[in-house]
Order: sequence, then C-alpha cells, then structure tokens
Amino acid sequence: MKKVLIVPGNTFVSRNYFSSPMIESLKRISIKDNIKIIVAEIESNPIPEETFDKLKKIFEDEHNIQFVKLIKNPESPFQRIIWYLKNNFFHKTITYRFNEINNFITQKRFKEITNTQIDKDNEKYLWNSDIWPKYFGFPFPKSKFIFKIFYFIFSSFLFSNNKIIDENLRDLKPDLIILGDIQNPVSFSYFKLSKKYKIRICGNVRTWDHLTKNGPVINGLDEYWVWNPIMKEELINFHKINENKIFEVGSPQFDYYLNSKEANKDLIEYFNVKDPINEFSLKTDSSLLFFATNRPHRGIGEESIIHHICENIALGAYPDKDITIILRSHPYDNTFVKRFEEFKKYPFVRLFSSPSLTDFIPSEFREDMIKVNLLLERAKLVLCGQSTFAIDSACTDTPVINISFEGDVKVDEKLSVKNRYNVDHYQKLLSFEGTKIADSFESLDEKIIEYLIDPTINNQGRNLISRNFAGFSEKPSSERISERILLNLNGGNGRI
Repeated sequence: MKKVLIVPGNTFVSRNYFSSPMIESLKRISIKDNIKIIVAEIESNPIPEETFDKLKKIFEDEHNIQFVKLIKNPESPFQRIIWYLKNNFFHKTITYRFNEINNFITQKRFKEITNTQIDKDNEKYLWNSDIWPKYFGFPFPKSKFIFKIFYFIFSSFLFSNNKIIDENLRDLKPDLIILGDIQNPVSFSYFKLSKKYKIRICGNVRTWDHLTKNGPVINGLDEYWVWNPIMKEELINFHKINENKIFEVGSPQFDYYLNSKEANKDLIEYFNVKDPINEFSLKTDSSLLFFATNRPHRGIGEESIIHHICENIALGAYPDKDITIILRSHPYDNTFVKRFEEFKKYPFVRLFSSPSLTDFIPSEFREDMIKVNLLLERAKLVLCGQSTFAIDSACTDTPVINISFEGDVKVDEKLSVKNRYNVDHYQKLLSFEGTKIADSFESLDEKIIEYLIDPTINNQGRNLISRNFAGFSEKPSSERISERILLNLNGGNGRI
C-alpha cells in the first residue's frame, strides 16, 4: 500500500480540499488504488487537543483518512528562540526582500501605509499584514545576494528540524507529500526533512494572491500545482520555477460550479442540505442581490452602503420592483450578526451566516459551498469588496459590482477601500473587464441599474475571469489533482 501525506498548512486550504468534491476523490483513490491518505492537521500551527480529537474522529470514521499531528510546539528556551526567529524575523525578512526585488504593487502599498502616521480613530482599520518595518530590508532591500543568504539560513536544518515532523516521516513512511501552502514556514520544514528521507514532494500554491505578496516559494519541489495560467506565469517569472514542473490543477472550491442544475439537486438530496431557495423564502419572481460582506476592518462602511441599497429597494428606485437581498458573512467575521441584525427590519433582507473557520467542520463548509453555488446561480447581481467572490460570481456568469468606497465613513486614504485594490492580483482581475467598480453612492446606483436592465454586460470578461483565475477546464479540479497524485505514485494500480 502506498501512502500520501497531505499537509494543508492553512484552514482555507483544508476547506477547499476537505469540504469540496476533493474529499470524495481522495476517498475513491484510497479504495480503488489501495492508497492510504494521511492528513497532518488543518492549519500551520498545532490545533487544540480537543479540536484534534474531534477532527481525527471525523476524518478517520467518515472519510477513511488518517489524521496525525502536524508539528511539535517548541519546549526548551533554545527551541522557542529558534521558532521565534524563523517565524517573526527570517520569514518576514525574506518576504519583504523578495517583494522589494520584484517591485510588487502590493509591496508599495504596504510601505506607504507603514510610513503613514495613522491616527487612533483609524487604527481599527489596519490589517495585521499592513505594517512592514524597514529593518526587514536593512541593508540594501533589493540585494539578491543578501536575500539568498537569508533564504539559505531560513530553509536550513537549524530552523527546519522538528521532532513531530521527523517522526511523521520516519514512522509513516509516505511515498508522496503534498504541501497545501508552499510559502508557509512549516512547509519549508516538511520539505527539508522530506529530502532527508528521499520522499517525493509536491506543493500547492495556497491561493491566487500569494505569489505576489507572501514571499518566495520553496525551491526544489518535484511538482508545483497552481490554480490558473496567471499563477503559472508568476511562478516562472518571479519565483524562477522550471515551467516543466508546474501543473495547472484549478482549485476544488470551484468544482461545484461545474455542475448542472440536475446534479445540484442531487447534491441537496444526497448530503441532506437545506435548499437555500426555501431556507431564505426566495420567491420565483423576485430578483436576488447577493452581498458578500467582509470583516469590519476590510469592509469599511458596508453598513451605510447596505442601508442605502435597502432604502432604494424600499422606495422602488431600481428597475426591478420585487428585490430580495442576501447578506453573506465572511467565515472569520464574528461581528456579522451584531453589525447587520438591524437590516432584518426590511422584509426583503436575509442574513446568511457562513460557518466559522475557527471551528472547522468539513461537512458544514461543504453545505455552505453548495448553498453559495445555488444562490449565485439564482442571483441577478453580486456585490463585494476586493474579494475572491468576484471569481465565484464569474463561474456562474453572475454580474459583479466591486465596492470601492467606504459609504459615509471617513478614513485615511492609505487605509481606504479604494487603496485596497492597489494589489497585483486584483489589478490583473480588473484588467479583464468582467466587473464594474462603484466608488460612490451615485456610481453604485448607476451600476446596479445597468446590470438589472442588462445582466449580459461584461459577460465576456466574466468568462475570461472564470478561465484565467478559477482555472476552469473540461475536468474538475479534484479530478486533476487526483490524477497528479496517481501519476506521482507511478499510476497507483495502473488506472492512469
């Protein structure tokens, strides 16, 4: 029996792998091809023991997947110092220098925010990743030679050796390791030790914005898996990865969008998912607006924007007179109900709370993915900030409006929603002209009216987005990833 060890490295990766059709693909090859699938936790740090035990039972009892420890927390003072230096200095240093060397738009925005005197009223709108002190690039931030020195130290055995990882590889003896995030410090450790034990190792780029923001990828993997052709180009041009080692596999989170309406009905019945059309009491002749909200520090002023839309709906200011609007929470937003409860006073407003990623249950996120798929197919328009929801919407050819202002909230220009679009990945998405940007209440109303009158506007751009960002192809992503796994294991039992 051959063994595959999956190291997700991030909860979003875990959601995309284990709450999508990918989980069935893994289960299928484990049975048909006699392959043992092993998963090392769900994120980049050890999870609480209670959470580990709960997920171990789910993975092993329901999916025939062994669930093991990811990494051992540092115990001795020396180990804690090494851990701190690796994660809080060396990783940030190589990220800063890599972004400087490549002159990324995102890095310029980070530097502008870091150099701006932010008053106390605006500090609540800062992101954790906004502040990058200059000392990470001292001296000579664009020096490739100094970058290589720091990269060598960061990826050395001194910072990679870990008892749990070593035990995992020595005792489990996997034939293949799959890394879910090839820019994560823990993935560098798994890579270094995989070479010690001569184990084949492939890596997945976690998400579409990371190659121009999160620093260098691991050099020397056997294969690199990306969502789309743009990410492939970024790996080649910025990370200097051999083109022959890069494979476009899409992302399993988008697989449900490939289903026919009949297939989606079957999913609802098979997984016992409550049909969102009934759950949210959506009338057949009502036009549906889907607003993907964000966390307060990212979706600045969303409350006032939603209030404006609701008042216009109530007054009949839009062409469609019967409109329902669904407000969808971000999976990390624990303020959603408190912030948007007031809108339930409008009879046409529905609140849609997504599961919390801090308490990851695979089946809950599967149900959420299926519901979002069905609602986007039903929706006449999607509104969101600088969000991946623009890609989701393109997958169902649903018109998208990107919110690029803060409603009636006043905020420093450097922290503004508009300035959040000054990042490499979103500038590329906007260049395909598949969305419309609203930068004021007036332009928001104009674009809502335009799309309600003619939803085919920008449909060519949306098609380009679905192919160039979601990585749509004839085969779903979960099938393409399964094929790569079998090929890396020399074809399993010869099926490929």
